Amino acid sequence: MIRTIVIVAVMVVACSAAWVFTDARARGIPARKAATWAALQGVEWPLFLWLYRRARPKGRRGSSQPQVP
Repeated sequence: MIRTIVIVAVMVVACSAAWVFTDARARGIPARKAATWAALQGVEWPLFLWLYRRARPKGRRGSSQPQVP
């Protein structure tokens, strides 16, 4: 069970790092800065998953809440 969790975590970190490097290359950002961003994102992604549940909006689409002009 632990092995599966570790494999999934490594896959998520690898995918997010690949996304950071691809985005940095498209924006013309130096590889050194992209590596720093990828390392930080690899460390912080569990925190974002934990906080997402608390930060997501309470309402749903199609609810009867008044629209703000």
